[in-house]
Amino acid sequence: MTYDYDLIIVGGGMVGATLASALRAQPLRIGIIEAHPFGSPGQPSYDDRSIALAYGSRQVFSGMGLWETLSPQVTPIHHIHISNRGYFGVTRLHRRDSRVDALGYVVENHIIGSVLSELIAAYENIDLITPAQLSAITVKQTHAVVTYEQNNEPRQITAPLVVGADGAMSRLRELSNITIERREYEQSALIANVSTELPHNYVAYERFTDTGPIALLPLGEDRCSLVWTVKPADVNRLLQMEETEFLQHLQHRFGTRLGQFLRVGQRSAYPLALI
Repeated sequence: MTYDYDLIIVGGGMVGATLASALRAQPLRIGIIEAHPFGSPGQPSYDDRSIALAYGSRQVFSGMGLWETLSPQVTPIHHIHISNRGYFGVTRLHRRDSRVDALGYVVENHIIGSVLSELIAAYENIDLITPAQLSAITVKQTHAVVTYEQNNEPRQITAPLVVGADGAMSRLRELSNITIERREYEQSALIANVSTELPHNYVAYERFTDTGPIALLPLGEDRCSLVWTVKPADVNRLLQMEETEFLQHLQHRFGTRLGQFLRVGQRSAYPLALI
């Protein structure tokens, strides 16, 4: 039997696009179903948030032939500094102790999105089906039939393998009747980029406090990516604070290891849960 594709990937965000890129040179016909125009700011995987890549992730991207393109745009983590607010002592990790160039790398999501988008667009064996919404899937003995809607019209495609890469609230998982257990952490992650008085010197900070941990990751030459874990009841107040008040509040919780906090970019918050 002839199928429309050898592989259908539902979700063209960072996970789905990375998989397609890794398989691009294989003799496979690949279709990617994505709800948002590919590589657009509307894609959650490619917004202004940053991601910390482990050293192993660098090896994956190197094996895909992408690290040479990404490396000029990532910020290495040379040291990790861990502290507990109100308590004596710190933990310090250094790249030389692990005998690696860096303990990790920080990069804005949209940069990875741009690299993956350009790569995928260059390969004729990868079709981008976007914007499109998955509506049904039927799994038969030898293949799956995937139904999606595009321009308000239902369409069907087939493949012997379908991969769900459509996020934590996966529509494919729901249609496949795969059950989950969800545990709310009753915490939210407040995300923003901040500028500091002192250079970060490629140090990543993790500071535990009585209201939740604060992570500051080096980003570029003069910024840090902030991940501030807070109680849901505090989220709106922190998001709506004037810049000066927000920076003062952050200063009080984090301390002065990076001098004064000077500026903060757009703030966003995301609830945290274990699925």
